[in-house]
Amino acid sequence: MRKFLLATTALLALSGAIAPAKADLVLSDLVFRDLGGTGFGAAPRLLTLHDNVFESGATVAGAGGTTILTGGAISGADKSLVYNVGALGWTSGANVGIGLNTSEIGATTGLTFNTLVLTLYNSAGVSLGSFSGDGPVFISQALLAEQAGNGNSVFDIRLDATEQAEYNTILANNGGAANIFEGLSASFGCVTPAVGCGPSSDGQESFLAFNAGIAPPVPEASTWVMLLLGFVSVGLLGMRRSAGSTPFRMFSA
Repeated sequence: MRKFLLATTALLALSGAIAPAKADLVLSDLVFRDLGGTGFGAAPRLLTLHDNVFESGATVAGAGGTTILTGGAISGADKSLVYNVGALGWTSGANVGIGLNTSEIGATTGLTFNTLVLTLYNSAGVSLGSFSGDGPVFISQALLAEQAGNGNSVFDIRLDATEQAEYNTILANNGGAANIFEGLSASFGCVTPAVGCGPSSDGQESFLAFNAGIAPPVPEASTWVMLLLGFVSVGLLGMRRSAGSTPFRMFSA
């Protein structure tokens, strides 16, 4: 954890003293979330990066929630902007949802997602605490293509139950969501291309905010297979019951 956080500390230097990271954002189990029905095009853009080989950048909340950009963060309200967490619908830890939308195709072997840090700030621009990603995570060419092919989908990143409680504590101790702003930092690719590391090569990486309590995640291919097998099992069970057979029991008495 400590080594992972060092890579992002310089990006957040403008925010003053950085509070220790509170917990981990869940990155390792990459699943999709379809934002089509909840406003994919209108979803707030927290941070956008676009560079070759290696890219990093951050948004930092200044006084009054002003946006301060560092590193390779691309400017613009539709690219990189600080938001009030209440306006994002992040009124509790269970609602915090960060979606990664990438137009990369992994021109070599894929893309390495190195770091992600969500930091909360008060209205004076003082850091209240951070939540860091459990990276690095390698995203294969096949998975990049699948995400892009889904159109409205993003890689679903959120806080687990323990981190949700930490988030809620920060809100409760600082007057609630209406008084707190977010900042985000991230990095992708390789400083020096090496075996096992996928460099940034050809597209933008954008982080969007969504309310995790609304849209369900999009099942991956393996999940669809399990669902199909479940439907088949239910059908066979119905046939056995209609034939007077003793129903199959999942658990022994």
